Amino acid sequence: MMTLKKIALAAAVMAVPFMAQAQMQSLDDAALADVTGQAGISIAGNFDATIGSIVYTDTEAGVNDGSNSLSLNTVKLTGFNISESNPLTIDVVDNKLEIGLPGINGGVSVDSVKIGANSIGGVAINGLDMAGSTVKVWGH
Repeated sequence: MMTLKKIALAAAVMAVPFMAQAQMQSLDDAALADVTGQAGISIAGNFDATIGSIVYTDTEAGVNDGSNSLSLNTVKLTGFNISESNPLTIDVVDNKLEIGLPGINGGVSVDSVKIGANSIGGVAINGLDMAGSTVKVWGH
């Protein structure tokens, strides 16, 4: 009796894939026109960053007091927000990677600008907007 139960169970397990198959059907042009798909990816988020300093140094011979350098100290990128309703997009168009930049608004500030050890003030860039920019990447 136990063997009969095992055989029945094995037959039932083997029959399951045949019962679960979906029938393949061709689509006419009208039905195919209603089919949609997705390609590419979208990116949204809030981005903030701080850079400790950006330093340019002239290689003038014999200058050792630091007066040949320009430094931007505590550089802050703030308020770079990309909304889900208008995200950054990445797609393949004409065999090229296309990155679409949405309305990315934000600001850049520099706490101090120094020449050598002497500060000459700070800098701010406000209302930075990269909307409508496109970057294309491809191999060659």
